[in-house]
Order: sequence, then C-alpha cells, then structure tokens
Amino acid sequence: MREGLGPTWVISPWDEVTVEETGSSPWAPPALVLSGVAGLLMIRPPDNRGTWLDRVVFLRRLRDCADELAVLLESRAANGACDDNSRQE
Repeated sequence: MREGLGPTWVISPWDEVTVEETGSSPWAPPALVLSGVAGLLMIRPPDNRGTWLDRVVFLRRLRDCADELAVLLESRAANGACDDNSRQE
C-alpha cells in the first residue's frame, strides 16, 4: 500500500456508483460519481478534449482493478478468510 494518498473510502451498503451527464456542452463532460455515507467523489475528464482518449486507458484500468478487487473479495469471503471479526467497522 502507498502512504500519503489522502482519505480512504470504506464502502458502505448505501454507497452508489453512477455515470452522470453534466450538460450537453463540450465544457460539461460526463462524470463517474461515487456517492454515499463517506461523501461524494466525482471523476471527470480534463477540460482539454484532445487528451480524453489518453484518459480512457486510466478508466479501463480503474474498471479492471475494481473487478480484480471484487474477485479477491468473493474468493476470500467464500473461503472463510473474512471470519476475523477483530477489525469490524
């Protein structure tokens, strides 16, 4: 784990992830929005539309890493690796 990255978002049962249109103009691109108990996080592309395709690589990596985390959580939950109750939220 890296240190010094800032706050940590612990997923709650009430958190949601959506893609939202912020407007129809080129200066209002769509955004990925995480909202819930911990607050609100919006991930949007930079203003320079010429760099948007470069950001697609990041977003696909984010998707792949989220899927990898989901697989790990499923595996550990299925194997009883989550039975340590000493760190309950």
